[in-house]
Amino acid sequence: MNPSEKQHITVLPDDYHFFRFSWFQLMRPLTFTGTISPILAGTAFAALKGNVRLDLLFFLLAASILIQAAANMLNDYFDFCNGQDQDRWQTKQHTGPAHHHIPTVALFLIGVAAMLGIWLASESNWIIIPIGMIGIAVGFFYSAGRYSLSALGLGELTAAIYLGVIPTLLAYIIQGNSIDTGIFAVALPYALLIALMILSNNIRDIQKDADFRSTLAIKLGRKKAAYLHATMLLFTYVTVFLLIATQLIHWTAVSVILAAPFSWRLYSAYRLDATRSMEIAGMKWSALHHWVFGLLLSIGIWIGG
Repeated sequence: MNPSEKQHITVLPDDYHFFRFSWFQLMRPLTFTGTISPILAGTAFAALKGNVRLDLLFFLLAASILIQAAANMLNDYFDFCNGQDQDRWQTKQHTGPAHHHIPTVALFLIGVAAMLGIWLASESNWIIIPIGMIGIAVGFFYSAGRYSLSALGLGELTAAIYLGVIPTLLAYIIQGNSIDTGIFAVALPYALLIALMILSNNIRDIQKDADFRSTLAIKLGRKKAAYLHATMLLFTYVTVFLLIATQLIHWTAVSVILAAPFSWRLYSAYRLDATRSMEIAGMKWSALHHWVFGLLLSIGIWIGG
């Protein structure tokens, strides 16, 4: 290391820590729809085949939310470690969470989720144990390390599988059903929804991420990423109408059209001529669209039975 490089190194005292506003903020509850909606949909589809146990639904929701909260916290933790989002952290101690405490708290949440998962497996199907373990590992490697899944441009695909398809399947399996093509079809809109949320985030952060990771939005470029975003948004609705047309779900699921105003705001936030302020606000619309669309679809499936 030459002298000029040494000048850029700041040595911090042992008690020099960074803090966030609240644990609630770190958990990012607006993103929990990525777990809640597909689980409700998988349970609703299971209800078409027979009775469902609400206690299994409740504990699956609890375990999945804990894992997602831990993954969200670790994402912020590793982003800071990699030099990103440092403006979100304060160096003056207050009542909020300290950066160096995040791994411990995340591990605790994962531990509680694991215990819930063992109980669920004992009451339903032991296959959920290896699936859950893989899901936890994916949540960790999504943002950990120089070659994290998000840094390799696999964020959208990873989220589509583990926050779209897998929760839907698990909700269906624990109610005593075997995996079939029907449940995969029901999971498709949720896979698109969560991938759309990740793509929205990555389009917004193209400039910020350029020095740290190579997301899909960066690989495609702003223009192609915007086209992909609009296409995925459209196909989210198309898949529901195809599910209705093939009679896999009841026509009541057409209620997803009520999410159209949120869909338009989301599309507008990332179109080619969108302003920077529109992109920043777009993440709110992405989360709200997921909540409204996802819940309307799951309710439509359930009442249609």
